[in-house]
Amino acid sequence: MKATVLEIAGAAALEERLSRTLHDLALLGDKRAGSAGGTASAAYLLERFRAAGIADAHLEAFHFAAFALRSSSLQVAGRELAHEALAYCGCGAAQGPLVHVGTGEAADYDGRDVHGRVALVERNVTFHRSAQYREAIARGALALVYVSHAPDNLVQVGTISDPEDGLGPIPAVSVGERDGRELVAAARTGALALMRVDADVAPATGHNVVGRLPGEGPALLIGAHHDTWHVGSTDNGTGIAVLLELAEQLARAGRRRAAVFVAYDGEELGLFGGYDFFRKHAIEAGERFAAFVNLEIPGAGPDDVRALAHTHALAGPLRATAMDELYPVCVGMEMVPALFGGVVPTDIQGAYRWGIPGASTACDTPWHHTTADTPDKVDLSFLARAAARWRRTIAALDSLPDAAFAPRDPHLWRLQVSVTPSDEGLLLQARATLADGTPAQGARIDAWVDVDDFTRVFRASVSTDPGGAASIKGGRAPRHQHS
Repeated sequence: MKATVLEIAGAAALEERLSRTLHDLALLGDKRAGSAGGTASAAYLLERFRAAGIADAHLEAFHFAAFALRSSSLQVAGRELAHEALAYCGCGAAQGPLVHVGTGEAADYDGRDVHGRVALVERNVTFHRSAQYREAIARGALALVYVSHAPDNLVQVGTISDPEDGLGPIPAVSVGERDGRELVAAARTGALALMRVDADVAPATGHNVVGRLPGEGPALLIGAHHDTWHVGSTDNGTGIAVLLELAEQLARAGRRRAAVFVAYDGEELGLFGGYDFFRKHAIEAGERFAAFVNLEIPGAGPDDVRALAHTHALAGPLRATAMDELYPVCVGMEMVPALFGGVVPTDIQGAYRWGIPGASTACDTPWHHTTADTPDKVDLSFLARAAARWRRTIAALDSLPDAAFAPRDPHLWRLQVSVTPSDEGLLLQARATLADGTPAQGARIDAWVDVDDFTRVFRASVSTDPGGAASIKGGRAPRHQHS
């Protein structure tokens, strides 16, 4: 009886700590990278890391081009509609008949011509809006209207285009679900849509918050992004709350491995923080990581979808700690890009493609990316169970030998790259092989050159020859390069 009382009291205390963090973050408002709220969020987390006992906690800055919206308008059949411009969409005016193309996947365009028209697409939780945007552009659309799937006609926002390229080629706005249903009906009669977006990009600075607990290497990499659209209590206040709880517990507990904690910035805009950390630590500094745990919306509301994606090396430890019961949609990490149009839309995309094993959560909520994503939308009981379960899972990972993390995910290529700078530009030579060492013939390789951290000055795509090799020449020698 006494043990049960203590367990209940412990769970209540954990819920209280998580709730306090969620409310602290909510008071900071919109925490978009480069904004005053984003800077305040980084300062708050730095203080929390240090209070947890992470002595070397520090900020790591990076530069990027922020989306700067001046104004926008949307009119359909003469009616003005409430909307939000999607970040990094194109600037300018567009006018044309509205064409409904479902959720904007390739098959949805069968029998529908959007060339010179305005594509109307609905949110699809498993097909990223950036993939919908690329498909509409490829089909010749003049503009895109994105229909949110949120209660009360709330408008869902987000990034629509690759921000390193600046603004996209066509304007795009998001509308509420109720208005969207009316637009679907209007599209059947060929209603005329008139859209205008006035925007630019401006230099901005983001901040990752990084701390390390000493121990044997390779370290465990535990992270969550701290930037948000609006208040962002589920996305990603829940991830930060669990990250801080784990940092505090691991700082007090004995462990074998080193643990690196990262609160990433700029995830919502373009995975900036994840790539900046990966580039600085894994590529430039040569740090090795045994595995990553990425806390992307680890909890939401009581009836929301709860998912967990993982590489093959972590399947056993996750089952042993019953993570597949806590997150019923439990799939291999290779399923994520297959479903989301080729992307892993969270901070560990670079780490996963590099071959580091790991796992990432993802819960969906109807309040996603809306002004109503506030602390009351979070199921604290579930979030507390998730925090406790992740603590046990990390303990299990800590006890594993290095050899347990060595097998590479069989779905990943191996890519060997050499970059040679010259006065004429950069010569990039690459060789791609499958997991078994077979040359990856006809594999598409995208390469780009960034300056000032995340501003792209060169981009090219090639396919490998029968031996899996390819070369690209162009661009100019930058401060950083990645491919």
